[in-house]
Amino acid sequence: MKTDHEIEVNQKFELIVVDGPYKGNYLSQVADLPGDMIKVTVPLVHGEIIPLRVDLDVLMYFTGDQAAYSYKTKIIGREEEGEVPLLHLAIPEDKYRIQRREFFRLEVREKVMYRLLDEKLEPMSVLKESYTLDISGGGVKMFIKEPVQKGTMMELYLQIPGLENIAIISKIVNIFDVEAGLAFGIKFIEIDEYIQEEIISWLFDYQRKLRQKGLL
Repeated sequence: MKTDHEIEVNQKFELIVVDGPYKGNYLSQVADLPGDMIKVTVPLVHGEIIPLRVDLDVLMYFTGDQAAYSYKTKIIGREEEGEVPLLHLAIPEDKYRIQRREFFRLEVREKVMYRLLDEKLEPMSVLKESYTLDISGGGVKMFIKEPVQKGTMMELYLQIPGLENIAIISKIVNIFDVEAGLAFGIKFIEIDEYIQEEIISWLFDYQRKLRQKGLL
């Protein structure tokens, strides 16, 4: 879906390198908008500049109030003057609005509390503990320690700092046969936007920590 989202100075975003030796997601910020380009801060890891080459294709990934936005562009120059080195990005020709169900999914083994709900969304059991296989802003893949079917409703409590006591009404939409047994694809059905933003922010932080440790 095309987007009318506008890029603004001081906006933080994920600079995504899709190919090459420095493939990955990096935190950056819009420094200036002179009109014929976008100037952004050079990504750093452990205080070291990531030497991204000119003519490299990249994506700018923003999260907004209602959706995420992906802009396809390329590096057209570098700027070493001043206190902060900058990259020059071409004005994006392809700009897309990404629905929440399309938010990136990250493999995360994290504890989660859950209980199944009946058709009236009343609890059918006490809270039980399990763990996730991956998490996105729109749902999780997780193990469930009892027989369940597609369409079953459930109440989730992600054990993410600050969200441990937030109930998320969810629905089982997929069943996966994985090496450790059966895993279930869970879609968030009732979730406040600010909770979704907190999950996405936590995922970005988690991803950055993995990358800093050399695990991505």
